[in-house]
Amino acid sequence: MLAYCDAKGNVYDYPGFEPAFRTGRDFTRADPDELIELPAGSHLFSLPERYPLYYNSREEKFDILEKSIDGGEICAVSAFLSSGYLRTYLPAFIKRDGAPVLPLWAYCGVVIAGDKFLVPALRIDPDPRSDPELHQNDEELKRAMVKVEERFPRNRLIKQLALCSTEYRCLCARNFFLSRHEAPIPTTPTCNALCAGCLSHQENSGFSKSQERLSFKPTPGEIAETILHHFERVNEAVASFGQGCEGEPLLRGRDLSRAISLVRKKTDRGTININTNGSLPRMVQHLIDAGIDSIRISINSPTERYYNRYYKPQGYSFGKVLESIEMSIQAGIFVSLNLFFLPGFTDMTTEVDALFQFLKKFPVNMIQTRNMNIDPDYYLDEIGFEGSEPIGIRNLLRRINESFPAIKLGYYNPPKERF
Repeated sequence: MLAYCDAKGNVYDYPGFEPAFRTGRDFTRADPDELIELPAGSHLFSLPERYPLYYNSREEKFDILEKSIDGGEICAVSAFLSSGYLRTYLPAFIKRDGAPVLPLWAYCGVVIAGDKFLVPALRIDPDPRSDPELHQNDEELKRAMVKVEERFPRNRLIKQLALCSTEYRCLCARNFFLSRHEAPIPTTPTCNALCAGCLSHQENSGFSKSQERLSFKPTPGEIAETILHHFERVNEAVASFGQGCEGEPLLRGRDLSRAISLVRKKTDRGTININTNGSLPRMVQHLIDAGIDSIRISINSPTERYYNRYYKPQGYSFGKVLESIEMSIQAGIFVSLNLFFLPGFTDMTTEVDALFQFLKKFPVNMIQTRNMNIDPDYYLDEIGFEGSEPIGIRNLLRRINESFPAIKLGYYNPPKERF
């Protein structure tokens, strides 16, 4: 049944109304085969100043629902999925005049069946590192943070990770203190892109950033000390530069190379990874020479004009990103493409064709299928969206598996033991 939200934020079903979803700028009927139960740890969000849409089967069209059963004001509702899940459809809504831009979340359609919320989504990565049930342990985290901070009282990077663990509830930072999985290593306060969906920097966008950006530059010694602490304690450990609380880590490529060298002089354990926009091939080469194990390069699209309109590169070109990808593949390190997924855009035929041509030329090891955290209307307006027929997210994943069986599909940076 159709789900909607009242003025107080309560979510209800509307009996007798067939729910609808959205793909790109188009609407579609909810397909039961696309639905799974809302994953644990997911959230429901109201969509202010947006009316829900339903499918009117009698008149065979999509209609707006403006009032609740008792005549009260309503708005559309959406789901924000737990990590490791990929949405396949957006919530269906019509904006009222003057509706605010939505904050930086990934909005997924949601319906109600009996006493359950259902969403169009699938689990794309079975890795449990960010599963909510692993993070219901605030007291354990506090004790672990005290021990680590007492051991490294002057390490500013570790103090930053403590802030990320508590203020931002970063699950990756929590895992660092709890000695498991992947540790985030933020290092860089500046950036050479002005991404429309930047989590730590927004100007005149109509919405606020999600978190404050790192305000200092950890030294190579502080960086190496943090990584070594993690690698000494964790099997199949990963340490990653390039986090949501920082800018572009390649801007500190030489310092990161020194830190990597310090780590590798002491241990071969652990996987050193960088999450990056790939804008500076020369710095990528420095990191490869220093001993980095993997690289994850983010794009919103393999189509240059869509890339440029989203990233707004400052002093680099899309060609430099491609150069970094090719260099990394040739060097033999593990290369992931961090591809931001938006239903109706990523899976439209023109983008699918562009992606397949891209993958033929750049046979990466993995595609990390990440839900794009942004108001879909804002995003499509920003990039100058020109729609073509969508094939569906599930069909896109199936076609990638069939055409490129060597490419892994997932969500997280793998340790080198699983390359």
